[in-house]
Amino acid sequence: MLDNVDSVLTIARQAGISANKLEILPAKNAHNAWTVTEIERRWPTRADMVAINPDSGVVVDYVRFADYPFAAKLTRWGIDAHMGVLFGLPNQLILAGFGLGLCALIAWGYRLWWLRRQRPAGQPHPANTLFAALTALPLAGRVLVGCIALLLGGCLPAMGVSLLMFLLIDIVRWRRYQAIQNTDVLPHAPQ
Repeated sequence: MLDNVDSVLTIARQAGISANKLEILPAKNAHNAWTVTEIERRWPTRADMVAINPDSGVVVDYVRFADYPFAAKLTRWGIDAHMGVLFGLPNQLILAGFGLGLCALIAWGYRLWWLRRQRPAGQPHPANTLFAALTALPLAGRVLVGCIALLLGGCLPAMGVSLLMFLLIDIVRWRRYQAIQNTDVLPHAPQ
């Protein structure tokens, strides 16, 4: 009967577990197995796991990361990259660059908003909306942008919902501007 971590580790190493970072969970009772899981987060990913019978010391199950479905591998790699641990320091520098770039874009957006706010006379600027820019594109461009937006919105639902809300607000702004333009063009009734 296995009763210490060292003997379980030796059996796991013989079975092919080779990562430096491991999680070893003891058997909860005589009917459960010891588990040894690779928790190495760097590239190449090591996430194999073995289950060892506590009575006989035989490996009863081996889960290989190489056998994971492709979507599960992408999920694992995506989480590790998002956390900045997949490629170490280069990954962290890229994430820091994205974060600083996002902060700069937010500040730039507020600056543009400040510069384009309503004129002192109360007359609004022309509606520089995304919807107005989309209508200026040729049909092939609109279809391409729409397909990319649908694909990204389907893969990243939080982004898709926020993009949809942004477009709805943008369309309301565009229609409001169109209504203002139409009332300015209408001839005035004689007095």
